[in-house]
Amino acid sequence: MTHVQVSAGVLTTLPDVALSGLRTLVVGGEAPAPELVERWSRDRRLLNAYGPTEATVAVSMSAPLSGAIHPPIGTGLWNVRLYVLDERLRPVGVGVVGELYLAGDGLARGYAGRPGLTATRFVADPHGTGGRLYRTGDLVRGRGDGSLDFVGRSDSQIKLRGHRIEPGEIEGVLVDHPSVTQAAVLVRADQAGQRQLVAYVTGSAVDSGALRAWLRQRLPEHLVPAAVVPMDALPLTANGKLDRAALPAPRYEVSTGGRAPRTPQERALAELFAEVLGLPAVTVDDVFFDLGGHSLSATRLVNRVRAVLGVDLPIRAVFEAPTVAALAERVNAAATARPALEPRPRPAVLPLSFAQRRLWFINAVEGSSGSYNMPLALRLTGELDVAALRGALADLAGRHESLRTIYPDVDGVPHQRILSAAEAARCWTSSPPPRSRFRRCWSGWRCGASTWRSSRRCGRTC
Repeated sequence: MTHVQVSAGVLTTLPDVALSGLRTLVVGGEAPAPELVERWSRDRRLLNAYGPTEATVAVSMSAPLSGAIHPPIGTGLWNVRLYVLDERLRPVGVGVVGELYLAGDGLARGYAGRPGLTATRFVADPHGTGGRLYRTGDLVRGRGDGSLDFVGRSDSQIKLRGHRIEPGEIEGVLVDHPSVTQAAVLVRADQAGQRQLVAYVTGSAVDSGALRAWLRQRLPEHLVPAAVVPMDALPLTANGKLDRAALPAPRYEVSTGGRAPRTPQERALAELFAEVLGLPAVTVDDVFFDLGGHSLSATRLVNRVRAVLGVDLPIRAVFEAPTVAALAERVNAAATARPALEPRPRPAVLPLSFAQRRLWFINAVEGSSGSYNMPLALRLTGELDVAALRGALADLAGRHESLRTIYPDVDGVPHQRILSAAEAARCWTSSPPPRSRFRRCWSGWRCGASTWRSSRRCGRTC
């Protein structure tokens, strides 16, 4: 064989001698790692091809690659047009990440028997002559030489604890480590049911702890995986792509050489560590984040320390002293926690809160206005069940006191008056008159009646 096209996943499983004498190697299916490019570009021409199944088969190809680089997906092949567009189908500039759209004669007609999916992925081409575009869902970035860099998937973007995360960004940093050849990052639930990032890597002598420390120097904390799982090889599907369903759950193991708790504070903290992390026990030398901890579980730990030990710890303390032994010293030096908030008897006259006083003052100055209203227009179909709507609003007001609180004043001094749920329910207006009694008065300019007046006012045909 002199010319071969193979997926990157299959290529990682082959020894160098398997394709000896090969002159041209085309790799596709998924982005090859830099180590893979360096290894297979020696003494031969290595090209990176790109193309989804819906475009039959490849739509772009890179120039010959060499060295340990993140390979581009190249430029468009003959009879194919590539567009990098934003969410409004407008072209983006060089260096700006956008979604890749394809056009040309090689596009499929759609998905058999799935018109809804076809309509979402095959859209009208605003840049052509009445043709169609295929929305790949792949995020790319244009280079100065006209080729494209693959960045990741728009539908694989993760929102985790308030952060939008692109796993491909983390995978790209992982494969830059000298001991890592391949990497895959996904979200899994930990022992306590909390979602967290997990990285799976292949390579030689991978040290999970050292690799996470290396990542912390290059990525913000919310992008550092809670666990790194070394593997001999990443599992592949029948067509040579990563089999994410076959990736094992991470195992968090307590250090065998760790010390047992020695003081009452250490014993209490060790129990809280184990409770929050969902582990049977921990030693005083185990690192909270190496056992699957993250920012959200650190917040839970601080709250449990406040409830059990009665001291206030900042969340920063868990990151600075992530072991039981180190955190126990912070507990000894921490301030006593504030008393917990408890229900108190209400006085006869409730004063306004600062926020309520502000709104009362603005109302006194401006009168009735829409400054603090949130308008929302809805288009409804079908007959409106007025009684059901009124009942739903009454239930909502009954649940939340702020929605049934009024601000009367005595001698100019306002106070709160919280209506009961029954009183608030009686405040809803009665049903509107039948629709047949109202018509839009198009002759209002002649008779002086404003719009939406009863047609009986002016007597004209409306």
